Amino acid sequence: MIHKYTFVKYSFIYILSLHSFLTWSQEQKVKLPKELKESSALIVYQNTFLTINDSGNEPKIYQFNRRGEIIHTAYLTNAKNIDWEAMAFDGKEYLFIGDIGNNSNKRKDLCIYKVPITKILEEDTVFAEKIEFSYPEQINFPPEKSSLYYDAEGMIIKDGNLLIFTKNRTIPFDGIVKIYEIPTNSEVSYARLIGEIQLPASNWKIDSVTDASIHEEEIFLLTYTKIYTLQSIDNHWQIKKVIEHSEWTQKEGMYVDNENFYLTDENSLGIFKGNFLYIQKR
Repeated sequence: MIHKYTFVKYSFIYILSLHSFLTWSQEQKVKLPKELKESSALIVYQNTFLTINDSGNEPKIYQFNRRGEIIHTAYLTNAKNIDWEAMAFDGKEYLFIGDIGNNSNKRKDLCIYKVPITKILEEDTVFAEKIEFSYPEQINFPPEKSSLYYDAEGMIIKDGNLLIFTKNRTIPFDGIVKIYEIPTNSEVSYARLIGEIQLPASNWKIDSVTDASIHEEEIFLLTYTKIYTLQSIDNHWQIKKVIEHSEWTQKEGMYVDNENFYLTDENSLGIFKGNFLYIQKR
């Protein structure tokens, strides 16, 4: 049986077969230190990992190894961690940190920080450039409950631009993910809406996007329960595969390469099973 969904307002098609659902158990599981109990993004670089903690923590980027040991910490100046939720690397020089968390959809100070990745690895204190932005479609702060689209935790770089995938908090939950584009070389920007993806209208704890990653032509969206694999065909996105996690945890960090999915989850309250690095063969 095949389910077909049309993406709202855009010529995107979501085609999903029941046979495209896969379930796996994590292949490798590494305990992270308590300093990373709110890990909310993940980058793999030079066989090590970079992560950040989310809202209210210090503006620091942590480098750790495959044993979960922190090997370096860089403090960002000209930066504040209001709600850091995402990171993206341009593959050449710059790392971008998204202060884009907006749980209540009230924020008017959303921004992205830009830092040279080599300085993050080599220096204890690094000056961060700041890109301020807003969503032109948001008029009210917060909007009506049916329009709570302006939280975000997923960010990638594609074709030289930042793409933000929003975290849906609508009531009732409608499963829509909005995709916004922001230039990497501006200081102030309006985020440009370039598309919408229709995920299942279950509830936000199951199908809200908590991170995103890109590898070659594939984009991956993380939720607490699944990984969605997307593929671009003539600039139209199709969901070609869904992988279900073996258990529910607060997964908020993801990086994907040729061989593996790398995931981190939170355990900020000490009541969940999280605060691990997972390495799973693709």
